[in-house]
Amino acid sequence: MLEPYLAAGNAEAIYLSHCLIIDDDQRYNEAASDAALKEAASMGYIPAVYALGMRYRFGDSVEMDVTLAAEMLRVASDAGYPEAMYEYGLALFHGIGAPQDVGAALALIRRSAREGDEYAVEFLQAYSFDLDG
Repeated sequence: MLEPYLAAGNAEAIYLSHCLIIDDDQRYNEAASDAALKEAASMGYIPAVYALGMRYRFGDSVEMDVTLAAEMLRVASDAGYPEAMYEYGLALFHGIGAPQDVGAALALIRRSAREGDEYAVEFLQAYSFDLDG
């Protein structure tokens, strides 16, 4: 199903394929999956940029790099990706990988919550912040 799109170099298809890659023994191939995710991110496909940023944030199959993670999450946040707004907002709120800026953090987290990110809503409720500031 994805083959023609993969052959055409479609970033979304490359991103989707990263969780489907198996080797000859029908086992998940993590190295090929990581390569596909990085390729889609390098093409500017925002869900891939976000996913790779999260991998760097937590060291999931890559060496943890909170600075690189924050930068990737900022890019995805600037593109309007609600999950990235929340995660980059957390980075700013706590000063992890980016300079601490609570005001900017809350603005991003609130925007993420207004756009439907449930984790952002829960964060605001847990810390007794208003949705509208």
